Amino acid sequence: MNGAMKKIILNLAVFQVGWLMCVLGGDYYAVPYTAAALLLHHFVLVTQKSEWKLIALVAGIGCLWDIAMAYSGTIQFAGSSPIGIPLWLVCLWLLFATTFMHGLFWLSRNLWLAVIFAGVAGPATYWLGASLTDVQLGLPVLTSLLVMAAGWALLFPCGIYYAGRLKS
Repeated sequence: MNGAMKKIILNLAVFQVGWLMCVLGGDYYAVPYTAAALLLHHFVLVTQKSEWKLIALVAGIGCLWDIAMAYSGTIQFAGSSPIGIPLWLVCLWLLFATTFMHGLFWLSRNLWLAVIFAGVAGPATYWLGASLTDVQLGLPVLTSLLVMAAGWALLFPCGIYYAGRLKS
């Protein structure tokens, strides 16, 4: 296995462990794990400084999307948060954003596949996360999943397209 493939696997593994830390561990585990993961990402994977702009953009738009879904009642979080979503979800968006230039970069060459991938995988992760935590889908399940699918099918390909433009 070559070095590039090892870095892709490392990136996806760090994200997957992070997903579990954020969803199952909440803020208490999400914040330190995300800080460590972002440091690792910076020193091992980042090859151009513009990647941090992409990470900030993807995480920011993702958080805004989740805030909109929370305010619309599509998804409901236990407790209160000054920004409308829990801190662990912000951490999760930061971790996910690190995959755009690495583990999920291959989708930048297949945007139609990115639409399908996002429209299915995005809502599936919310549904799975809701079954493991105190997060609830606020609308009828199918309606919530369709709203999520529409947003993911639009937003994810835009971010992955931007990642492709940065690398070229």
